[in-house]
Amino acid sequence: MKIEHLVYAAYVGFFLVTMAVILAVPLLAFQHDMGTVYDAFGYTCHQKMSRSLCVFSDGAGYWIADCRQQNGVFLSAAMDRMTVEVQTDTALGYKMPVCSRDFGLYGAMLLGALVYPFLRKIEDKDIYPAIWLLVAIAPLALDGGIQLVSEIGLLPFVYESSNFLRLLTGAIAGIAASFYAIPLLMNMFGTSGGKKEKEKKK
Repeated sequence: MKIEHLVYAAYVGFFLVTMAVILAVPLLAFQHDMGTVYDAFGYTCHQKMSRSLCVFSDGAGYWIADCRQQNGVFLSAAMDRMTVEVQTDTALGYKMPVCSRDFGLYGAMLLGALVYPFLRKIEDKDIYPAIWLLVAIAPLALDGGIQLVSEIGLLPFVYESSNFLRLLTGAIAGIAASFYAIPLLMNMFGTSGGKKEKEKKK
């Protein structure tokens, strides 16, 4: 197997494991204390309940939904971050160990990596112009940035995004990220491929 294929497999494997763990944590929380795992993910994400998705169960099945009603009301991190369990009239839920934006980002990076070989060769070292990555990141930066500066009082209003927008902006950035990260890894660890290298050999 080519080194490029091993690098690609490692990239896919990393995000596959990451997503599996993210989904497994709330499922396991129904039967086990997952506090240590939540704490570990806390170093990578704010974990606010109001900005996260939860896995719910009514005893008959499981489903994913917003942990809290998305009504645009801001909740401070102090009262919202440490909560991992939510109880409704009919179901019990546990939040993902990362927020909805990160869930969309990591999931889309995995999706982007999986479709990558269908759109270009794995060993291709050519990197797309950076402008397209900036365009893909812009919605995430605007949505998250406005939310942040309003949260700390730098705007005359409070803007609280929704999980739908967080998922969407994270997903757009995530898919694009894989189409830049993979050829970058090929340049770092690969041994062949890429138009520029082929032109040098001529």
